[in-house]
Amino acid sequence: MKRIYCDISATTPLDRRVSSFMYDLQSETFGNPSSMHREGQSARAVIEKSRCQLAQVLKSKPDEIIFTSSGTESNNMALQGVLKTGEHFITSNYEHPSILKVLPFLKEKGVDCSLVKPDKNGIIEPESIEQKIKKNTRLISIMYVNNELGTINPIKKIAELSKERGILIHSDAVQALGKIPVDTDDIPIDFLSMSSHKLYGPKGVGALYKREGSIIEPLIYGGGQESNLRGSTENIAGIGGFGMATEIATMEIEENSEHIMRLETHFINQLNEKEIPYQINGSQRVPGVFNITFPALDGKNLVLQLDLAGIGISYGAACASGTMKTSSMLIDLGLTEEEALSTVRISFGKIHTLENIQIVTNTIGSIFNQNLGKEMAHAG
Repeated sequence: MKRIYCDISATTPLDRRVSSFMYDLQSETFGNPSSMHREGQSARAVIEKSRCQLAQVLKSKPDEIIFTSSGTESNNMALQGVLKTGEHFITSNYEHPSILKVLPFLKEKGVDCSLVKPDKNGIIEPESIEQKIKKNTRLISIMYVNNELGTINPIKKIAELSKERGILIHSDAVQALGKIPVDTDDIPIDFLSMSSHKLYGPKGVGALYKREGSIIEPLIYGGGQESNLRGSTENIAGIGGFGMATEIATMEIEENSEHIMRLETHFINQLNEKEIPYQINGSQRVPGVFNITFPALDGKNLVLQLDLAGIGISYGAACASGTMKTSSMLIDLGLTEEEALSTVRISFGKIHTLENIQIVTNTIGSIFNQNLGKEMAHAG
């Protein structure tokens, strides 16, 4: 059975071009980038090329890019490296765990934390943030694209509000980079977190954009790598793959978006044609991400039945170590507990075809009809 993987928001398969490039790097470029000899400088060149590739995409300066091991580390670095005792921090209640699970540690350190909620469309409005601002507010962190809904937040407006008040602004852009344009020249953002494995690059590598002049304390101390902000010998192949994957994703962003929108349209048309009741949660989404409620189906069972049929989707976000919990965010959006239990996330990417989408909708249709038949038999 050839499986159809529809959980692109959780992670992406490695682009074959990136895989081939990384294989060559691992075979030939093995020097320590901190060494002065030719092998070391060859490795250093890979890192600096990738730094330039990310900077070009973000319209930033190369020395504003700090390589990390993940988006999670980048988020932790931004929060723990900026906030100090007596300061105030604002974030949303539907951020990634690498933001929300830092809050208890910040509070122990004497940092006051406030949470804002998304509106009924899954968007964080600047007005809701403005209401939470205090005299000692030091940092605001709002994700660029929500990982469960795929909704795009008005980061430019939020950043402009922050700058008007003299407050630092960070955004978790892990779900945005490579899917929509991210321009630090246009948006007055101070810190931006990124991850390679969300855009067909390798796992285990990420980056933090730090605007020139912004001050941040290191999270990891060591040999002084990454401008003394992230100690440890660099992951050469991973960083090289990240740079290449980012460049490819950006060059193909329009082509990929158009392709994914065709898949999205076909998916919706097929659900309508098969008369499967559904509700898409959130508006202003990145292409191909569906947080979708099937009122007639149990979400967990749907995930398991599709998996048995060779189709991978997710029950919410894939950031809770494989657990399947009802999302409190869906309740905040106005869904009932029952509706939340009937909600799954399906995400498509450049790897998919119209035939794949047809198989997915046919399978969901079969599961729906089987479930309907059981209900009718039970009622009879």
